[in-house]
Amino acid sequence: MSIQSEALDRKFIENFEKMIPDKGNRQIIMNAIEVFSRKGLAGTKIKDIAEKAGFSQGFVYNYFKSKDDIFIKIFDLALEGAGNSVKYASELEGTPYQKIYWLTEAYLSPEGISMHHWRLIMLQATTSEGIPEEAKRISKEKIKKPFEYMLPMIIEGQNLGEIVKEDPLTLSITYFSFIQGLGITRVQNGKDIPFPSVDMVLSFLRSKA
Repeated sequence: MSIQSEALDRKFIENFEKMIPDKGNRQIIMNAIEVFSRKGLAGTKIKDIAEKAGFSQGFVYNYFKSKDDIFIKIFDLALEGAGNSVKYASELEGTPYQKIYWLTEAYLSPEGISMHHWRLIMLQATTSEGIPEEAKRISKEKIKKPFEYMLPMIIEGQNLGEIVKEDPLTLSITYFSFIQGLGITRVQNGKDIPFPSVDMVLSFLRSKA
């Protein structure tokens, strides 16, 4: 990764640790992401999460009352983190396209934390009928946050001639759809499978002029 992308990934980790300061809680959450992504909400049990995290079920219950509570917490973190990741990229020094490039580079890193945000957002979309009502409420409240920071970057990049002159919202939706899909692919197939380059992912966005 570039220096800027590595800095972004460190920022993502710092933000995650700030939101969840307890190490045991973080370990439960990170492992629950993997279990929910593979089994879905309906197919997941507390014992599955406990086993994956290396804890007893009693230890997990010290933090969460149910698997629904874990899912709601993760979903809230995912949406908050997705918005913050784009916000941090928008604050970097560079042109709009460079900022989006560095953000994408951080997303695609096999060891990076940033892709986790999108796994649960995609999971929510595929299991929307079965998720807790509180998760649905959080989704309505926060799902637009990444777009709030991406749209100004795209518009500025269009004005500078480095991003194609297409509808900014459509470009943003296309971008995040790619990222979500790649996140699920990595969950299903592991981090060692061939992955597209940043330039390939952003080929639709880059102005040819």
